[in-house]
Amino acid sequence: MHDQIRVGHLGLADHDIRVLKTIFSLSPQLKERYVLAEPTWLAKADLVLVNLDNPEAISNWKKVARINRLATPISLSARGKVIDGVVPLTLPIRLQVLIEVLENVVGDRTEVKNLDGSSMSKSALSVLIVDDSYPVRKYMEQKLTEIIRFPLRLSLTASGEEAMVKFDKRDFDLVFLDVIMEGVDGYKVCKAIKSRHSAYVVMLTSKKSPFDKVRGTMSGCDAYITKPPADERLVEEVEKCVKWRSKKQNRLPQEAHVATI
Repeated sequence: MHDQIRVGHLGLADHDIRVLKTIFSLSPQLKERYVLAEPTWLAKADLVLVNLDNPEAISNWKKVARINRLATPISLSARGKVIDGVVPLTLPIRLQVLIEVLENVVGDRTEVKNLDGSSMSKSALSVLIVDDSYPVRKYMEQKLTEIIRFPLRLSLTASGEEAMVKFDKRDFDLVFLDVIMEGVDGYKVCKAIKSRHSAYVVMLTSKKSPFDKVRGTMSGCDAYITKPPADERLVEEVEKCVKWRSKKQNRLPQEAHVATI
């Protein structure tokens, strides 16, 4: 996993490429978070700017999408064309518009994933993914969609502070929570969640980070896995959460009955 968000491009004129390089090299807002990918990086790019006014670029994007399933396309067009529902950037490229579009694509969002194509039922597992790395959030989103054969309601956020705000608005069944984040770290977020809500929390640790099992246990986490997580570990934790939620729901009527005596 890498921390900076790699932005590739397809079908741009030489002038537009020079403008793009200048913007990425001079803008403090972009330099810290994004890196402009070389053409040879497209197989590993996180975002790809695709010039829809160039038929060859559209064809090349289809090839890239087959080998890089995690890449997200961003439309570039002087004619208002759109690819995969993403609001287009207009040519010529302007700094503030580029920043707004990138932040909108990368930012927090909620998506419903119903894998059998049927309408979303109340039984859908509500999942919150908390990680300050966009590639990690994207990887978790794609991987869960790919391997979990159960309806999921996915919500993604980049900070512990925003995760706690989301919990104040609604409850989640399952949380995948990064340990090391700027601001409030995963231990504090887990402890705050567990003190006020009922959720199954899985801590996400990198191979390089010294995960303190004692601190993890004291914060109340239910499990921890190393990034990037193996498919079988993700499936195992989701299945555990489904069983845990089922037991919790089965207990609720009895507890309510006792409370009314």
